[in-house]
Amino acid sequence: MELRVARRLDGLMQGERQGRRPGPGGEPSLTRPYEPGDDVRWVDWPLSARAGEPTVRVPEIEPVLTAWALVDCSPSMAFGTRGGTKLELAQEVLAGVGAVLRRRGDRLGVVATRAGDIDLVRPPRADRRGVVAAIAAVARLAPPQGEGGRTDLVRAVSAMGRIARHRGAVVIVSDLPMQPGLERAVGALGRRHEVIAVEVRDRRERHLPDVGPVRLRDLETGARRLVDTSDPRFRDGFAAAVEATDRARAAMLARAGARHVIVETGDDWLLPLARGLARPARRRAALRA
Repeated sequence: MELRVARRLDGLMQGERQGRRPGPGGEPSLTRPYEPGDDVRWVDWPLSARAGEPTVRVPEIEPVLTAWALVDCSPSMAFGTRGGTKLELAQEVLAGVGAVLRRRGDRLGVVATRAGDIDLVRPPRADRRGVVAAIAAVARLAPPQGEGGRTDLVRAVSAMGRIARHRGAVVIVSDLPMQPGLERAVGALGRRHEVIAVEVRDRRERHLPDVGPVRLRDLETGARRLVDTSDPRFRDGFAAAVEATDRARAAMLARAGARHVIVETGDDWLLPLARGLARPARRRAALRA
């Protein structure tokens, strides 16, 4: 994962915030004449030779960024028809974010939920071992095959605000079901943190093939329904419902001030994630008030 991220994701994300270590440039804000008591290791000898007087380069180190990832492990995330399930893709996204933060010396904490309660909390760590252990813990949290349980993402996001106490970033990795109160919960979290909502999709949830009568089962409620996929009216109605839900979700996240990233099973997720992280979030004035 680090090899995949190093050249693509990490390179595209450079420059969105100040680094934690001073660079090799000679900006005046980083240099000043030597004063008695300065650490001799701060002396910039080439610059001192050019300036004709002892000059020191004062380190301007930004505090460590603490980020949290909230991973949805509900039964709906166990669905997948191309290249794995949505939960497996969520674990890859988690590994990619962890690799980028680790390369910069930042820390990542991991929280996971299956039905709304916080079922897993891994404190922020900046080492590879901590990220790998957190991903393994998320994989073990996946519900057994056939086990139901409706997602309560609102409760999980609200609890995330009590766990992430210091200002930082929160990455929500979920299929983001539309639920009453989700906009308020994400907006409240965004008042303190930078929120990135990574929506995990699968193509078969959005485009039904013409295969005749099919019995479908809801992975969370267990409800079954017989549908005729060869009926053009059903397919048109299904496509219209998906499009309306997508528009409502995008508008809700925009009002809440969260960045919206869409990844899909079986497709390249690195570039969409990089573009989403590089795009500034937009928050309406009503939420800022």
